[in-house]
Amino acid sequence: LLLTALASVTEVLHTRPPAEAIWAAQYFIALGIGVKYVGITLEEIRKDILAGLGFCVFLLILTLGIVSFIVFFELAPAVEVILSLTPGGQAELVVMALIVGVDLGFVVAHHLFRIFIVIIGAPILARFMRAKSGH
Repeated sequence: LLLTALASVTEVLHTRPPAEAIWAAQYFIALGIGVKYVGITLEEIRKDILAGLGFCVFLLILTLGIVSFIVFFELAPAVEVILSLTPGGQAELVVMALIVGVDLGFVVAHHLFRIFIVIIGAPILARFMRAKSGH
C-alpha cells in the first residue's frame, strides 16, 4: 500500500484500478460488516438506522452550507470539496474519488485532517463537558 502510494505520488503509476476491482472490494467489505449483525433484533436495527439517518441528514445540510461557501468563493473545485466534506468513511469516499477521478491527495488530506481533529478534539471536549457537568 505504501509502495503504491509512493508510486502514485511520484507519478510512476498513471492508471487507476479498474472499477470492477473497486466494486468487488466494496462488496467484500460490506459482506464483512454485514455478518457482524447476526443476533441483533429488528428493533435495534430500526433504532440505529433512524439515528444514523438523522445524523447524516444533519451532516449533509452542514456540508452543503460549507461546500456552497467554498464553491461561491472559488476556493476549490466542487466535486473535490463535496467528497472531502461529505459524512462517511474515509475509505468509501476515497474510493468515490478514485472512481470520479478527482485529486486524491486533496480528498485524503481533508479526511486525515478531520480524523486528526476528532482524535485531538474529542478528549478535550469530553473533559470540558465533564467539568461543566460537575463529574
